[in-house]
Amino acid sequence: MTRQSADLNAPCGTCGGPGTGGFTQIAENGLLRWELGEGCDRCLVQGCDRGRGAGPADLRAELLAQHGAYRLSVPEGTRGVAKVLRDVLGLSLSEAQEAARALRGPGYEGTCVELTLVAELLDVAGPVSTRDR
Repeated sequence: MTRQSADLNAPCGTCGGPGTGGFTQIAENGLLRWELGEGCDRCLVQGCDRGRGAGPADLRAELLAQHGAYRLSVPEGTRGVAKVLRDVLGLSLSEAQEAARALRGPGYEGTCVELTLVAELLDVAGPVSTRDR
């Protein structure tokens, strides 16, 4: 299992007080999923949500902002790339084909969890952090 979390600090949607929470991406058993937990100490409202795939775009963006992007490249001739990208990231066919071209070239960027799962499913070396460059 691979997981990565981002701390969230946003005003409470109920009272406007300081809200806290966390967003986590998880790769487990060949699937990508996410979890969100939020709470407010002022009004004591708490909530949670979860789903399959990369997660809501704004929360995924926060994960990237806090941990940086990772890049994955695959050798030419690696089979099933577009299908794996569609299955893991929920990309359309044209998006998956474009991402597959990037993977076979300069690399495709995403979160550590997303690209670690893609690498495992394609049986290739894992992603590298773009912050290390």
